[in-house]
Amino acid sequence: MENTQQVIEDFFNDKIQESISTGYEEILKPIRDKKKNHKHKEYLEKCTKEADVLESNQWLRKKLDKLSAFCGSDAELFKLIQKSIDLYQETLDPNELKTHLAMQFKALKKEISKSQLPEQDKKSFEKIETEKLQSDKFKKNKRLLEILAEIDPEISIAMGEAKKRAQEKFERNTWINEAALKAGEVSVGMTHIAKLTHSSTRASNIDATAFDKNVSKNLVVTVNCSKELKKDFAYSSAAYAQIAEFLQLTGKEICTNPTALKPYAQDDVQIIEWQEQFNQAFNEKSKSSHILAKQVYFPLLPESGYHLLTPLISSSLAQVVDDRIWEARRKETPVNKARADKTFSTEVARMFLGTAVLKMTQTNHQNVSNLNGKRSGKLILFPAIPPQWQTQTKPPIHLKTIFNKQLATYVIKQLATQDKEPLTELKNLLLAIKSNKLSVNLQRKQLIREHITDIADVVFDYVAQIQGLKQHIGWSQASQLPAHQQYWLDPLRPDEDFQTAKATLDWSSDVVIDFSKWINRQIKHKQLTLGTAHEKQWQKLFTPLLREFNALAETDLETSTLEEQA
Repeated sequence: MENTQQVIEDFFNDKIQESISTGYEEILKPIRDKKKNHKHKEYLEKCTKEADVLESNQWLRKKLDKLSAFCGSDAELFKLIQKSIDLYQETLDPNELKTHLAMQFKALKKEISKSQLPEQDKKSFEKIETEKLQSDKFKKNKRLLEILAEIDPEISIAMGEAKKRAQEKFERNTWINEAALKAGEVSVGMTHIAKLTHSSTRASNIDATAFDKNVSKNLVVTVNCSKELKKDFAYSSAAYAQIAEFLQLTGKEICTNPTALKPYAQDDVQIIEWQEQFNQAFNEKSKSSHILAKQVYFPLLPESGYHLLTPLISSSLAQVVDDRIWEARRKETPVNKARADKTFSTEVARMFLGTAVLKMTQTNHQNVSNLNGKRSGKLILFPAIPPQWQTQTKPPIHLKTIFNKQLATYVIKQLATQDKEPLTELKNLLLAIKSNKLSVNLQRKQLIREHITDIADVVFDYVAQIQGLKQHIGWSQASQLPAHQQYWLDPLRPDEDFQTAKATLDWSSDVVIDFSKWINRQIKHKQLTLGTAHEKQWQKLFTPLLREFNALAETDLETSTLEEQA
């Protein structure tokens, strides 16, 4: 019970401080206004800068204390850290101290990277070194206002009024009494929130964990999808958010144990009234749907009618998904840093691909529920699309040439995944050269070479797939392909005459010619005259690429054949 009362006291203390902080912000707002020339504006800016420097120096001191804890085994590093700490004992100007500390941290970082410290300690240093200052806004504003109050008594009066308003607003008995009267507008400890379906619905919210004892662990239901589910709280309006937060923190105990609220009530009668009213937030008397809720007619046995179902989104499960994805995508994690730096990491990288975001609210996210506010009104969706059709590579028995429109489509599709369009870009480059009467300089030659190389790489990938169809070896015997393409595509055909001709004839030059003519057909344009000169250019670029591919392919085929025989 003492714990519950401590929770209640902490709640009120936090809310009073938040309210005072808001009041302090309101006092400082007109002084900071850039459009107005307030009499204390320059002085406040000066004090703010000094406060920032002082806060930064104090933060750096905390970092140094943390670092000295694990660098004590290295005398040189410990000496360097101590030298930085000693700067605080010197009579330095705060700005000068900040500059010296920045230099010391830079030197310390270099020494640690060169030191013999264990890798774990180096990672700990990096974690401490990259920690960001979490400024205490309340303390900072309070300190600034106290400084201004020394030269302006009105500031002191305004601070006192802000404090008084906050204490009056959260006077225990008054606030709890008003909260109890409005408790019926709040749903606490819920897993499924109706407003996630439609922000104006008045349908009931559900706590799915109420049934978890009776649910088979083999079923895919909310309560079985995570070891720990964060409960959500919802309300008809964000004006009741603090009441929901209060009830979420205290739990149902305030409804069952009268001593929890005894220090704040006028008498026992008021305690009983509060308990009855607060109980409405935990136990809605009758669950109901609403005209704006989604509804599905689910058929029962033949001629048995229907169940009318209301699908609800699990805010608790959505939070689990959001937390895991956020953690996996954080750039500061060691594994993500390693991936960004292209270095090795022993940790497992988790990636969530093809996700989408559904926005539940555009402006006031907390109007729906507490967790929805933390997610900024977003639900992350996983792809639920059917598997993509993958065309199975088959021997091109019925083709007269592999250099056709089908190959061009394959090239375009494969390179599109790399944001490349070499056929189109090659055509556009030739059009630009002709229309602007440009010379084919070194840079343009290099661009042409890159486009041809990109195209050739995909062609070779396609050919390698056909060559690898070992279950169809000899398929070319029944094909309509020219002989030189048969030699290229079906290299292991068990035909002695075929293998002799393949080894003695210069069939690769005919493949080069086919490729060059195919390129001309794919970049054909009414403003381009593509003839023998262009074909020779493509042949010149393609020949060494084909030679290299054939050499590697021959080696791979020989190796795989020997492995199979072994």
